[in-house]
Amino acid sequence: MTRESAEAKGRRYLAEGRLVVRAVRGCEASGACRGGGKTYAVEYRPATGWRCSCPARGICAHLVALRLVIDVSAAAT
Repeated sequence: MTRESAEAKGRRYLAEGRLVVRAVRGCEASGACRGGGKTYAVEYRPATGWRCSCPARGICAHLVALRLVIDVSAAAT
């Protein structure tokens, strides 16, 4: 059995309704995503980029879920 990629897992989290977008202000967004038995804070801010409170390094499945619903390129224009 192969391990599920962060991209596939993020899409699954979104489809399962595990992401809650709490706020969108201009080109900033924040929310929470359930995964791995916990709920993690996720956010995008132009000054700091994509951030998640989970222990993963880089772009995790929680951030993939947020990225799928937030179009920061449209907000920046």
